Amino acid sequence: MGSGKYSALSGAVSREQAINNIAANLANVNTTGFKKDRLSFAAILQSTQQTEKATGINHTRVQTTETDFSQGGLRTTGRPMDVAIDGAGFFKIMKDNTTLYTRSGSFVLDSNGLVKTADGYTVIGNDDAPLQLDTTTGKDIAIGESGEIAVNGTLSGNRLVVFNVPDPKALVKLNGNLYRLDTGEGQPMQEYRVVQGCLETSNVNMMEEMTSMIAAQRLFEAHTKAIESFAKISEKQDELGSL
Repeated sequence: MGSGKYSALSGAVSREQAINNIAANLANVNTTGFKKDRLSFAAILQSTQQTEKATGINHTRVQTTETDFSQGGLRTTGRPMDVAIDGAGFFKIMKDNTTLYTRSGSFVLDSNGLVKTADGYTVIGNDDAPLQLDTTTGKDIAIGESGEIAVNGTLSGNRLVVFNVPDPKALVKLNGNLYRLDTGEGQPMQEYRVVQGCLETSNVNMMEEMTSMIAAQRLFEAHTKAIESFAKISEKQDELGSL
């Protein structure tokens, strides 16, 4: 009896974690450059342990949470400082003395000509230096597909660089569309394509996530009902034992 109850409990906990993950994905459906997370499940007891210790009843848990880095769609904004990466790679930005990575190219220029993110983080360009433009003669900015930047029709000598992270699984998601790399460092890509006047949308498919949410909720309800049933049976067993 106990094995069945704990199996139902582990299933309920796992489905609750799945619901929370789906909710986080849906909350970021409109976040620029957001990448959805997916959970994978595993059995706590396997092979002979499951057969001998749990009499064939499976106990589940969330094994890993992985980020899906597949490309999102490109949304045209028409803003010259909005840039989307078409393909692999990340923009490298600095927050205080911390290096972060993002797929969001919603940039602005500060009063000193530094290219910043919407949150005020500094964008890193060529030579691993802060990307800064001389806008004293105007602010007509054109960004080519390979990252070259022209101001008022004249090449500035600066480039918007896209960085490669060899193992995206090593990236730690902080919130929304920001990532930290605890081991190693992203390297400038030799070939990449950026699109000016566009932003990459979230890769969350709302209909797919809603379908997964409904399925997870139904499974959670089924597990909780099973727990209630085991509790009632245990009560009856206690009553029989007291006769």
